[in-house]
Amino acid sequence: MTDRSTLPLADKLLYATAGIGNNALFWAQSLWVIYFYSGGGDLPERVPIGVIGLALGMGKFIEIFDDPIIGWWSDRTRSRWGRRIPFILAGTPLLGLSFWLLWIPPDPADMWPNIAWFFVTIELFFLARTIVEAPYEALQAEITTSSPQRVSLGAWKVSFGIIGVVIGLVISPLLIEAIGYSGMGLVLGVVAIVAIYVMLFGLWRRGTLDTGDVPDEKPPLLGSLLGALRSRPFLALAASFMLFNLGYQLLVAMLPFYLTEIVGGTEGDVTFFTGGVALFSLLALPGLATAARRVTKRSLYAISMVALGGYMIVLAVGAFVPLLPGITLFVQALALISLAGLGFSAMWVFPGAMLADIIDDDARRTGQGRAAIFYGMFKTLEKLAQSGAAVLFGAVLAIFGSTAEQPLGIQLIMPIAGVAILAGFAIVWFGYHMREAPGGGIDLAAGAAAGS
Repeated sequence: MTDRSTLPLADKLLYATAGIGNNALFWAQSLWVIYFYSGGGDLPERVPIGVIGLALGMGKFIEIFDDPIIGWWSDRTRSRWGRRIPFILAGTPLLGLSFWLLWIPPDPADMWPNIAWFFVTIELFFLARTIVEAPYEALQAEITTSSPQRVSLGAWKVSFGIIGVVIGLVISPLLIEAIGYSGMGLVLGVVAIVAIYVMLFGLWRRGTLDTGDVPDEKPPLLGSLLGALRSRPFLALAASFMLFNLGYQLLVAMLPFYLTEIVGGTEGDVTFFTGGVALFSLLALPGLATAARRVTKRSLYAISMVALGGYMIVLAVGAFVPLLPGITLFVQALALISLAGLGFSAMWVFPGAMLADIIDDDARRTGQGRAAIFYGMFKTLEKLAQSGAAVLFGAVLAIFGSTAEQPLGIQLIMPIAGVAILAGFAIVWFGYHMREAPGGGIDLAAGAAAGS
């Protein structure tokens, strides 16, 4: 059995590597899939935008049942490879393949085959993500038992995850311009497979995945689900993250339409905006590290949401109306939208660490190891947000317009996102209460700098 009180730097780096692939695929899909199928820019319309939003919403609703079931299945699995390895090993090739298939639909002249292709491939992609990510996320609470080591592991995961965000949001537009959407899908699919397998086989070879903590009792599905749903801190955290994530999804989905229709840019210009958001998210990490030594994770998470929610409402003006003489709308919008990354950084940093606190509390009270069911349920509620964002985005643009002649739909997205994030703040502030000493939470500076 591996000593889990300490975790070598090599193990932390290997674990974090998978975040590159997971985030690259997720954010590239979030950025481009509606734009690609709805015929944004010079692309042919394959599926009406309202139908895309409805299909994504239906797909996400169907998929929400995958996460708790696969999480529960992983928690119950007994094999010579452990509980998590079989799922990651089998699901990773399916993840890369399904992402590539998403970008090679039938002839655009045939709408119904395109609708069917879109629905089937996006569902396959969502399922593959669940098979890989639910066990992967559960490992964060298992491969080390030390709170400082777990925090350091989370810090490296965030840092590497931002690399994946940059690939998905910044590099993908450049790939599309160079080799098209199908080429982008193939390249990013291969990148994801390599990154996840580097993590899996690296930690497997080092024996890190042999946690030796599998309980004798197999947790029942219904009992595990009800156990998660009875936890008020869990529900508050998940609901707040749903709304936080909904705001981010709306912003990302809006960018291609905003740049091509409002600013008069190209698909390649999306790189500057998504890169700016990612850059400021990364720049925010040292400040979060300093603040985390003085106040709790809950406080920092909530403060980030209330500040960002108000800022998104302000963006509804700043991104559409020139405010300073001599400054073009493109430059002004680039600066203002990039600054939103300072707030969104908290979305990637705190929820995982807060969820680990909840899992530890549940294990102490029940004696059951069911980390994957909690992460699965968390992902389920997160996907409800993504489902709601897809339906809401499609409906707003379909009703109020998504073109330079009818831009109101695009302009409404930012205040809607801001209101959602403010609602998330209210939920976590009044509903999440876990004992946590200031300075006992995230130490990003130590984690990211020393890594040990």
